[in-house]
Amino acid sequence: MIDKTLDTSILLGLYETAMLLIKQNVEFVSKQGLTNQQWVILIHLAKDPNLPFLIREKHTMPLMASELADSLGVTRANITNLLTILMDKGLIKQIEDKEDRRKKRLVLTPKGDKLIKLMQPDRKKSNAQMLSGLSKKEKELFLIYIQKCTENLQTQKFS
Repeated sequence: MIDKTLDTSILLGLYETAMLLIKQNVEFVSKQGLTNQQWVILIHLAKDPNLPFLIREKHTMPLMASELADSLGVTRANITNLLTILMDKGLIKQIEDKEDRRKKRLVLTPKGDKLIKLMQPDRKKSNAQMLSGLSKKEKELFLIYIQKCTENLQTQKFS
C-alpha cells in the first residue's frame, strides 16, 4: 500500500502542474507554427531574463548549440535538428565567435525578434491567468520554493 505523504503530494502536484503548463504552451506556440522546444530556444536567444539557465550561467555572449542542448536537456543531434528548422524558418542564424572563429554562436534574426515581440502580450496575459489568485508575496515565495527544488534536483543524487 502506498502511503499518503506531504512530500509525495507536493512532487506529484508539481508534476501535474508541469504537464498542464506544457499542454498550455503547446497550444500557445502552435498558433505561430512552433513546437515547445523551438519556443524555448527562441526565448533563450532573446535573452529572456526569467530563464533560470541564463540567470544561473550569467551568459553575456550569444549562446552556442552545446549550451542550448545543456539547458534544454537534449542531445547535440536533437538540438542540431531543432536549430536547422529554426534557421530554415528564418528565425535564427549562426554567427562566428569573435574570439574563436571555429565556434558558431546563435542569434535571433529580425524575423525571430519580431515574432518574440508579437507573442509577448499573449504570453503575459496567459502567465497572469495561470497565477491568478496568488498575491505578489505568494508568487515571490513560490519562486523561492521552485528554485530550491530545482537546486536540490541539480545537486543531489537520489537513490
